[in-house]
Amino acid sequence: MRDVVVALPRDFALTDVLKQRGRFEREFPNNRFVDAKIRQSLQVLRDQGSLRFVTPGRYQRLDVPPAFSPLIDMAVASRFVSVAQATRVALETWASFNLYCLNCERDELDQLPDNTPVADFECAACESRYQLKGKNGRLGKKIPGAAYQPTIEAIRCGAMPDYVLVEFDTRFATVVFVDAFPGLLITEDRVEPRKPLSPTARRAGWQGCNIVVDGLKSVRVVAPAGLDRSNVRDEWQSLHRP
Repeated sequence: MRDVVVALPRDFALTDVLKQRGRFEREFPNNRFVDAKIRQSLQVLRDQGSLRFVTPGRYQRLDVPPAFSPLIDMAVASRFVSVAQATRVALETWASFNLYCLNCERDELDQLPDNTPVADFECAACESRYQLKGKNGRLGKKIPGAAYQPTIEAIRCGAMPDYVLVEFDTRFATVVFVDAFPGLLITEDRVEPRKPLSPTARRAGWQGCNIVVDGLKSVRVVAPAGLDRSNVRDEWQSLHRP
């Protein structure tokens, strides 16, 4: 949606955005409510301070860096019976609106297709990849990783994505803190294989892993009081220095 809005005149109408319906339908073929999602996305951009609603159906782009929104919209995952799956989808939707690249100046990340090995998001400008991990409450010394073997292979070829860790509170559907650390800090000895799934499981034989993150240097990406993105990026770059 940001890419569409940026390409429009500074003052535009809802009808201008709806002309892009075909693009959204191609990119999100499983979404049966594209028009409603378009309106919702415009509201999110308004809440982030990127847009001003002038009159019904008329908008003005403010051309300012987007602000962090702590609210997780659980309604986007209402079709899921599994609480874990619904929370994952809602968190990924939140991330697509709020996360930004730490390795360049781009203020958006694009969600990768489902089942992409190891990574969840990518920066279209510098091609940096990110893995999203979240928890209702505080994260511990270990986090759940992706599939074990692809993780080991990514480490060996220096292709580990950077990790974004989100602590949230489902009682208030609110993100509390977001931290990140470079994926290149993860070494093989930090990856613990989990027991493969049983033969009767839907994903029989799949083997995940846990990653020990205790002691890894990280930066706080977003917080309730807000953080200046340029300062966060400067601090992030310092993690890569000897």
